[in-house]
Amino acid sequence: MKLSVRLSAVLVVICLSQAAHAQGVMLRGVGAVNEAVGGTATAMPLDASGALYWNPASISALPKNEMTLGLGLIQPKSRVESSTVHPLLGPLSGSTKGEAGIVPVPSMGFVWSTSRRSPFTYGIGLAGVGGATSLYPHKPLLDGTTLLLDGNPILSGHGRSANVVVLQMTPTVSAQLTERMSVGIAPIIDLASLNINPMSLELNVSNPLNTYGTKYVWGGGFQIGTLYDFQNHFKAGFMFKSPIWAEKLYFTGSDANGPQSVNFQLNLPMTLSAGISYDGIRDTVIGIDVRYFDYSNTAGLNKGVDGQGIVKGLDWESVFSINVGMERKINNRLKGRMGYCWNENPIPGRSASLAVSAPMFTQHVLSFGFGYSFAKDLELSAAYCHAFEAKLTGPLYPPPLPASGTVTNTVSANSFVAGLTKKW
Repeated sequence: MKLSVRLSAVLVVICLSQAAHAQGVMLRGVGAVNEAVGGTATAMPLDASGALYWNPASISALPKNEMTLGLGLIQPKSRVESSTVHPLLGPLSGSTKGEAGIVPVPSMGFVWSTSRRSPFTYGIGLAGVGGATSLYPHKPLLDGTTLLLDGNPILSGHGRSANVVVLQMTPTVSAQLTERMSVGIAPIIDLASLNINPMSLELNVSNPLNTYGTKYVWGGGFQIGTLYDFQNHFKAGFMFKSPIWAEKLYFTGSDANGPQSVNFQLNLPMTLSAGISYDGIRDTVIGIDVRYFDYSNTAGLNKGVDGQGIVKGLDWESVFSINVGMERKINNRLKGRMGYCWNENPIPGRSASLAVSAPMFTQHVLSFGFGYSFAKDLELSAAYCHAFEAKLTGPLYPPPLPASGTVTNTVSANSFVAGLTKKW
């Protein structure tokens, strides 16, 4: 129980994730254009932000220099239910709605070339690729000796809270090697802040830490990509993103034994993305990406709770995702966009209790959007995304009472993203 929220929240933090709109902890898309087409971008560069995030080589295919600014507002909806049978009190159950509020996610992409004759294109992306808040109020089972009807066993010890901010910067260079092929590379720099209370990482779940706060932590890695234009309306792309190797998370606070401090290593997974696009239909481009997220081989994600009840990791499994997107030019000023993302669930049922504060297991996300040019080379874009409701049920662990039980997480989300793009 105590473990549940901290673990999940940490996930959010480290991650690149947008609350419930993520592929596990990894962000599905960046900016209004990329979000509108379901995050599809590896072989379908439509704007600076999406190209920089999903394939550094693809910035060479953008027709002009451009700067894109965006802001997303995400409203996750979650509920946790748990039940158990106590030998003296009998059946106990409760359901609690999360009070996450609205999470802002900014983004910026800048791509330029020094001249049309130069084979090099440069770019830099800066985005809030992770952000989440979580709050579940305390739901006691007993008021003195009176059994409360709205008590929730998994929240019977105390309430849960989490607040996460993750920023990522990707300075990028792409080289046009031939008329058809480009390659690109980008170092990745992450900065994250995580506050969760109480916290059980590297601690026994029965004795969590009441935290005073944490410091910002840095992480780094790199990504490389290639884009090939068959010049018959097809393009193909591939991207490799290394694990993000991060500083250890540092927590300080107090537990039943007095003041304590804890360090925990949590990295981000290696990611592979392959895509293909087709623009042979007049005024239309269609793309599909297939991605792999290597959670099961990533420090901090590939272990669970050991035999002594110490939290060694988040017990996640590696997953695939499929992203499909389309953009169609309606007239000289207006473009319509739509997309769909499906991904496997990285959280096994046995870890349902670890996913209470930041459930990252939505599997189906539908998105729509548009772009409107209200002046020459100046476009306003907007996107709406809906993550359909998903449920995860597993054992109630650790039991808050001397009995076994179950816990069920339910999550869905809506988001709105707006962006402004200037080209020259």
